[in-house]
Amino acid sequence: MPDDYSYINTRVRVMRTKLLDGRALDSALAAGSYQEFLRVLTEVEGLAANMREATGENAGLPELDKALSQNLFATTQKVLGFADGDAKKEIQTLLMKWDLVNLKTIARGIVSGRGPETIQASLIPGGTIKPSVLQAASTSSDLQSAAAAIALSGHPLAAAMREGASAYGASGRLLDLEVALDQGYYKYALRVARNTSLRRYLTREIDITNALIARSARGQVLNPDLFVAGGSYDAAGYSRLAGGDAGGNADVAAILDAPTLEDAEVAARNALDKAARSAAAGDPEGVGVVLDFLRRKEMEIAKLRLIGRGKFYDLPAEQLRKEVGA
Repeated sequence: MPDDYSYINTRVRVMRTKLLDGRALDSALAAGSYQEFLRVLTEVEGLAANMREATGENAGLPELDKALSQNLFATTQKVLGFADGDAKKEIQTLLMKWDLVNLKTIARGIVSGRGPETIQASLIPGGTIKPSVLQAASTSSDLQSAAAAIALSGHPLAAAMREGASAYGASGRLLDLEVALDQGYYKYALRVARNTSLRRYLTREIDITNALIARSARGQVLNPDLFVAGGSYDAAGYSRLAGGDAGGNADVAAILDAPTLEDAEVAARNALDKAARSAAAGDPEGVGVVLDFLRRKEMEIAKLRLIGRGKFYDLPAEQLRKEVGA
């Protein structure tokens, strides 16, 4: 297995040709029924192999979610299988972003009492934490127990999960736990990243993370402990974010100026999409191609889940198109 990106990116570029293109997305959105939507997916080369159960008699949204989850997992494992050595560590770091999301999902579910089945249905299967570990954590009665389940796996985010659980215990605020996880992830990711384009992308992602934290605390004094280090802002620049001062960063300004948190999250996703495309274009022989592909795949699965729900519940086409951003 190679420890360089020339071979890896050649294989990933082939996989990219199998992503949902604009015509297929339009066909999915234009489908007149849920069953027609499923038929469209069976004609997409990169999805067809996973759609058998989803199109069976009496199949519904759970079967669709399972099929899309299996497709995402198979895709990420295939990409990871192309690499070895330092390249593999960098790609694993990209996949760990889904571990970060999953740990936050588990924490929110435990705090809100959603129950293991509901929590597990919301998990993203593309990360590096074993499903059995996620399952054990999701069945925990409290955050400390969930953190202990992650710690037994030896995962790099175990310490951050434990610190986050303690932070929540002291403050009762989920934001404190989530920022502790962010801090742990980015500290680890920056340590692993050897590639210039990956470090640039992580810097951009950290800036956007800090902007979202500041946007959620609008009108309040920012807690300096909630600062995620490693981006282009120092502690002083971070403290000015709550006042709307983006320091000339247009992407951050769009987040801070967004009228609602939902709009801020849309602006953040758009900024990260742009950063991923830039990484791929600016570093065609580095990790940028993989980074951009994985982000596109994540967006593909998210859009298909949303469209599937819209078709299942017969939402108006224009409303669905707006929500998907197409």
